[in-house]
Amino acid sequence: MVTLKDIYYRPVLDQVMISFDGTTCQILHEGKWIRGSFDRNICIDQPTHGRGQTHAHILSRKGNEIGVVNIDGSGSHGTRFQLKDGDADALRASGFVIRDDNVVEWVAVDGDQPKLLFG
Repeated sequence: MVTLKDIYYRPVLDQVMISFDGTTCQILHEGKWIRGSFDRNICIDQPTHGRGQTHAHILSRKGNEIGVVNIDGSGSHGTRFQLKDGDADALRASGFVIRDDNVVEWVAVDGDQPKLLFG
């Protein structure tokens, strides 16, 4: 008989490498699930573009996304929320800088940033 535990705790791949020529490879970085307030409610992702940061998606018990926090503690994807203590502690243990009050804020930067113009 297969139990829920057997299904839920199956081995997972945590690193995938692909090669097109047999001598060099590329590592595919997928999200890493960690335990916060409950098992597998935080997914830590690597940046997918340019100057992005490592960030974590925080999920509710129903699987809805509560918010996204960057490794420097700033909000990502336009989110502002307060982390539960268990989630904040798990993120701190994973190297995230989380404020003492567990608040994550997204800050819009004004127009003094460099711009790329296409002609």
